[in-house]
Amino acid sequence: MIRNPLGLRLDPSRPIREQIQQAARLGARGVVLEASGDLAPHRLGETGRRDLRHQLRSVEVALVAMALPTRRAFDTTDQLDDRVRRADAVFALAFELGTRLVLANVGPVPAEDDAPRRETFLGALGSLANRADHRGVRLAIETGNEPPATLLAFLDGLAHPGLAASIDPPNLLRAGVDPVAAATELRAWVAHAYAGDPIGGTFVARNPRGVGFPPGALDWEEYVGALEEIAYHGFLTVWPEPPADPARQFQAVADRVARIS
Repeated sequence: MIRNPLGLRLDPSRPIREQIQQAARLGARGVVLEASGDLAPHRLGETGRRDLRHQLRSVEVALVAMALPTRRAFDTTDQLDDRVRRADAVFALAFELGTRLVLANVGPVPAEDDAPRRETFLGALGSLANRADHRGVRLAIETGNEPPATLLAFLDGLAHPGLAASIDPPNLLRAGVDPVAAATELRAWVAHAYAGDPIGGTFVARNPRGVGFPPGALDWEEYVGALEEIAYHGFLTVWPEPPADPARQFQAVADRVARIS
């Protein structure tokens, strides 16, 4: 029995109100919003925040998480203090809008033999974790192209309640990493999960599930089963990838989930 409600990550370049209404029509129970453009903390004033909360309530759609836009990894000191402060503002915004989760691509964990970058990364993530916890949210690190064991060792080492992990099957599959193994390995750290197959881009690595699984194909039954096994009952978020139509992608995932429920 599938216990995970479906969510939809919205496109920050399109009108948010229209997308919230579309998400509700499609059957999404929640949305992920990126804190950029009109939804950036410095641009979304008190009235805008109140209106956004009203929009979500009016169509009975939850705010699954806020996404922190990042252009660079947190392993460099270049404008680091400013980037950490901007993240802190997103943490505060997320809490005010009603979610306790912020998603971010923070970059890969630097290798132990790269002491300067690793020290910067550890310091930055420690600071972000403290700020997130102080604001009443968790920062969920999006899985990228590194082995889940690397992220697990980092999270276990820091052992901070302000940090978590977000499983992204398309990203993992492109890197030849098994999302099923990632979910199982990261276990209690998993606070958010996407659902979908890679669509955009021209290169997809050999499927890590082995023979019988074409490149880019998620083993849906095993993936959802792994989430059930680790007692993750949060949202399965669809993050539409161009050039596919968001409504069609969401419906495709909904159909796949329904077939294994």
